[in-house]
Amino acid sequence: MSTFIFIAIAIIYAVLKIYFEKRFAPQDAVSEERRLADLAFACGCSEFELFELSGGNWNFSRQKIEQDFKRYVKNGHVPAYVRDTLRRHPHKGDRTYQMLIFSGGRPPYL
Repeated sequence: MSTFIFIAIAIIYAVLKIYFEKRFAPQDAVSEERRLADLAFACGCSEFELFELSGGNWNFSRQKIEQDFKRYVKNGHVPAYVRDTLRRHPHKGDRTYQMLIFSGGRPPYL
């Protein structure tokens, strides 16, 4: 009898966990860091190379680009010139790492 109670508790826990993750997870909010990582993956380069490309378009020195990248890694701050590059590249949702893993872009239980 106690085995069935534990199984029922486990099932109720799993159902509630899935429900609350679906209900409260920010499903459509995509941060700049995520878009930057997706663009780097789609282009086959690193995020630092995207910083270099963006900074080169604005004629920034390598030292400034490296400082901005260190700030990005440390604080998650994406500079304006990199945001401009992100805006100029259309977001192709089917070419991201997340979309390759899960066809819906999210884990199947979300």
